[in-house]
Amino acid sequence: MTEHPVEAILQYHFSSSELLDEALLAAGAAASSKNIEGDVRGNKRLALLGDSVLQEAVLEPWYNSEESTDEGHNRVENLCRNTKLSQVAQRSGISSYITKNPSQSGPVPQETAASTIEALVGAVYLDSGKDISMVKKALEAIGFFRA
Repeated sequence: MTEHPVEAILQYHFSSSELLDEALLAAGAAASSKNIEGDVRGNKRLALLGDSVLQEAVLEPWYNSEESTDEGHNRVENLCRNTKLSQVAQRSGISSYITKNPSQSGPVPQETAASTIEALVGAVYLDSGKDISMVKKALEAIGFFRA
């Protein structure tokens, strides 16, 4: 089976291509065009799960440190905000593979790009058998932890 370009970017091979497809499908895209298959909710469910997993990936190293809870909150706020996630999607090239809502013209909107990163985190988490170390490797591969 041919590797999807996003798998190369994430440095993670999905056992379930359905999870990858769902993660890359923006909300409403399937409802807006009969040519797009998938749930009308798109990646929203995976993004909600991925948001929590992303916070775990950020906070796990913090917990083992001597840093304050304020520092933990700051880490989450700085790394998990939509502007940061959208930048990661753009820099890594993932934005090019998002199936966005056909009613949206121009570049992928910030919220859509951010939700897609969260959804990919959720997809890797589920596909890997809930292995947070695999999630962290994928996040490293897309430059999530870089400033």
